Amino acid sequence: MSDRRPLSLRLRLALIFVAGSLGTLLVASGFLYGSFQHEINLRNSRQLEGKIQEVAAILAQRPDDAAALEEEVQGEVPTAAEPQLWLRVVQDSGQILETPGMAERLPPTWFAGQAKTKHERRRYLLREQKIGNRAIQAALDITEDEGMIFSFRRRLAYTLLFGAVACSLLGWGSAHRGLKPLRSIAESTSGITPHRLGERLDPGQVPQELKDLVHALNKMLDRLDHAFERLSRFSADLAHELRTPMTILMGEAEVVLSKERSAEEYRQVLESSMEEFRRLSRLISRMLFLARAEDPHTTFVRAPIDAKRLVDDALAYFEAAAEEQGVRMVGEASGSIQGDSEWLRQALANLLSNALEATPRGGEIHVEALERDGMVELVVSDTGRGIVPDELPHILDRFYRTREALDRKRPGTGLGLAIVQSIARLHGGEVTLSSEPGKGTRAELRFPG
Repeated sequence: MSDRRPLSLRLRLALIFVAGSLGTLLVASGFLYGSFQHEINLRNSRQLEGKIQEVAAILAQRPDDAAALEEEVQGEVPTAAEPQLWLRVVQDSGQILETPGMAERLPPTWFAGQAKTKHERRRYLLREQKIGNRAIQAALDITEDEGMIFSFRRRLAYTLLFGAVACSLLGWGSAHRGLKPLRSIAESTSGITPHRLGERLDPGQVPQELKDLVHALNKMLDRLDHAFERLSRFSADLAHELRTPMTILMGEAEVVLSKERSAEEYRQVLESSMEEFRRLSRLISRMLFLARAEDPHTTFVRAPIDAKRLVDDALAYFEAAAEEQGVRMVGEASGSIQGDSEWLRQALANLLSNALEATPRGGEIHVEALERDGMVELVVSDTGRGIVPDELPHILDRFYRTREALDRKRPGTGLGLAIVQSIARLHGGEVTLSSEPGKGTRAELRFPG
């Protein structure tokens, strides 16, 4: 496993900037150098070709005019100056007419197959053209041009070196300045603590490219704030739910131990304590179920479940209680659904238990289990008392109990619907509730099949 640390974002941006800038400089410099060299070489070649064509015209149009030919060939020698252009004409008779001094510098054999040559630190461009049995040889001194090209190449190298240093400094500075909004976001988020989860980042203070990041961070803070609030409320509710039976148990124990009691009195206290122990046991069992259902590492195997059997088993379990309360239960199911049978039975049992508790004598509970458009639907609707609108948004929260249940001191922990929602989310779905006071409630558990 490699221990190399990844490059910092600032260094990456700086390297990208330097690479791009130097690449552009290299391409531009190469183009300029190539164009400059090409233009000089083209100019020199044209000069040589033009002179050769002039001599060739004399040979073609005035072959017997030796004076004109001699003047054209030897007229290139300036007074007291080094000639730049050298000409030689090799006649068919073997006679050679050339610029004075050319034989020592540029022998005739040098022109065969060569474009450039060097003599005594001077560089020459060579051309040769044959016209019948005659040959025209021309040479141009390009020493100054070669020196100018070399000087231009050296200046380009210095320019590239300076550009590399300048681009490195500019790239580092630009990256440092460009990352300032990210440092500002980091400073702002570092100041958000569990006691300051209500603070949010301002999208208007960052560049357009970082607005999505700020919105994502704000949404994450919203989720954390909501989760922390639920956790705090859950801890308080759990402490309250545990404190009540513990207080009852401790009070009864203190009373019974305050003086000698009869066996019957001890028995009554133990029976009363057993009720509280059962309540604690149910509470702990449901909390463990919730913890298991909401564990992100919890896995389960989806298996086909006969929808009709699922509903019939649930109705059979509550049949005696429904008859005693005078409530009619109707089931409707078809096909096969995919899911965990144990958890779906638990969810359906919780929904039926709540519906049965809320439905008065003479009412009706309707249960559906089916697969529709690739979605599984478990629906329990009743004709009971319903839920008031201001309580409906909280009805799925843990330990939440309606005011009517608290006033009547109905038994329960307020975890039944929270368990149903956890089961639904574990299956990739959700629970929706709709209710109207006095007309009943409809609970729908829907998840992919």
